[in-house]
This record gives sequence, structure tokens and C-alpha cells, in this order.
Amino acid sequence: MGIAGACLTILLGLTLERGSSSTPADFGMDPARATTRAPVVWSTDKKPSSARTAADATRTPSLPAPTTVRISRLRLSAPVDPVGVAPDGQVAVPENPDRVGWYRFSPSPGAGAGSSVIVGHVDAAGRGLGVLAALSEVREGDQVAVDRQDGTTVAYRITSRRTVAKSALSESGAFRREGLPTLTLITCAAPYLRDNGGYQNNLVVTAVAVPR
Repeated sequence: MGIAGACLTILLGLTLERGSSSTPADFGMDPARATTRAPVVWSTDKKPSSARTAADATRTPSLPAPTTVRISRLRLSAPVDPVGVAPDGQVAVPENPDRVGWYRFSPSPGAGAGSSVIVGHVDAAGRGLGVLAALSEVREGDQVAVDRQDGTTVAYRITSRRTVAKSALSESGAFRREGLPTLTLITCAAPYLRDNGGYQNNLVVTAVAVPR
């Protein structure tokens, strides 16, 4: 089962602490909601090797990888680990809820097109809230900075926050590799139903690149 069918914090088989029963109100216009379908990695009927091959064809390997993502107003700062596809076909997510993962088959932050995807936990059993739990307080216009391995920083401005059902995430445009360059931050969202697989939604925050 891929990310479209399971919450990010469940992909690694973790048992989650119960989160808030309410979901933050959505806002903004999301330029990432394109008609382009998601990469095949998000489809449960494709093998991970096929997904990697398709995604590699669209990558820009010369761009430096991200090392830190920061949202200063929220005092959010998280180290970034490149992540890919786990052997079972699911997207890999850093086990440490204080770290986030850049899906390395999405465009690198700073690329001229497509959605650079950052994923992370909202919480984890015995470890409290994850760093991306702060996304529930994000506002339109908040500034996001992504530091890269070469010492440069890419700036983004948040334009939308929306709640997407798990089953609809793959068709939401969050994983497109064409169109306006954006940064997409994804974590889990309420409601949390223990007997129905955990969190039922994803919180998807979109930020557009700020011209230099």
C-alpha cells in the first residue's frame, strides 16, 4: 500500500498516538493542483523499480540536495534526509519524528518546474509530536527556507494549506513533476481512527518559489 492508501506515519509500521480530533481550516489557492497524474510510485499496482525509473527520467541530478527546511514564524527547523521507495513499495519516511524526508524522485528544491516533496511524521508513539505537527498553524504568506548541500538557500512563500483524504492524495497534484516550481510539505491529519487504519487524511501545504 502506497502513500495514497496509508498515512505517512503508518508507512513504517509505527503505532501512533492519538492526535487532535479536529482538522485545521484550509486556506489559499494551491498552484500545485495540476492535471498531471502522480508518479507511478503512488499506485499500488506498480513495482517500486518502475516508479524509480520513471521518476529518474525527470530529475535534475545536478542540483544540490536539501539539508534543512525552516519556517521561521513557527520556529520550525528540521534536518532533511533524502528518501526513496522502501522494499515493500511504500515511500520511506525518516523514523525520527524530528527529521523530515525529501522524496528524492521529486524535483530538487530550486528546480525550475514541478513539486519538491517533503514528508514527515505528525507524531509517533512514545516520542510525542513530530516536527511537521507545526504545519497546522501555518499561515498564507509564511516564508519557508530550504538550505542545500552547497550552502545556498531556496526561498518559498506559502500559498495554501489543504486537507486531502488518503485515497485522494495521489491525484491531488502534490507529486507532479511539471508546471510551476513549488515546495509541498505533507504530514498526517485528523481524524484518527485506530480501528480504521489511523489517521484518515493528509495535511498538504504548498509554497511557491520566491523569485531571486
